[in-house]
Amino acid sequence: MTGSRGAGQQRARVLKVLREAAAPVSAREVADSLGLHITTVRFHLKTLEEQGHIVRRRGTGEQRAGRPSLSYEVAPRLDYADVVALFAAHLGGTAAERESRAALVGAELAHRVNVARRRTPLQVTDLVVETLGELGFTVRSTLMSFGRATVQICSCPLAEIATTAPEVVRGIQRGLIQEVLDVNADAIGGQFQVTVSPDAGHGDCTVNLALEPLEKESSCAPAGDHGACRQAQAGRT
Repeated sequence: MTGSRGAGQQRARVLKVLREAAAPVSAREVADSLGLHITTVRFHLKTLEEQGHIVRRRGTGEQRAGRPSLSYEVAPRLDYADVVALFAAHLGGTAAERESRAALVGAELAHRVNVARRRTPLQVTDLVVETLGELGFTVRSTLMSFGRATVQICSCPLAEIATTAPEVVRGIQRGLIQEVLDVNADAIGGQFQVTVSPDAGHGDCTVNLALEPLEKESSCAPAGDHGACRQAQAGRT
């Protein structure tokens, strides 16, 4: 297990404790719950706060001298599954047109649900797995070969929509992950193009994400103009 992956899994456990808590909890309560050192928990809480996943509150309990009493809770989030369902119900055109439009919405959702820029280098598969996990998707498998990555996921939070509008769900997934990879290109070592295809063995619930590294001389726009990069990539599909 790589250091970044191990830290990511610990951070996911910390976030899970906060999600399951009925009220804001302190760093000490999280540490006791997970059996982790308090310093480690504070590091993960700080990172989660910087990424927009949690918010800090002033605690009301007894305060130690020199350190303010703080508690943490999950930040309010847009229920993107409801938004996707509403979008799919009112989207016309052919299946290909619906998927293309859904990809644009997915890119916007990446920002609405606070999928933030990572600050440290990591593998592209680790970034995708971490992001999908935060959004409620189940990752069935990952494969990395000659720089090309394949991630098999279940459309769990969008499963009901996938039964009637699978092309919309695929578009949302493609646009969302493409935006996350574009924003974090420096952290993952370059640009990747995302394609999404149904998994024949599992029906509409399971899809395969293919992450193809782009050549350095790609015609994508310079860093920062991710919309232009997506348009250039769309022209090649």
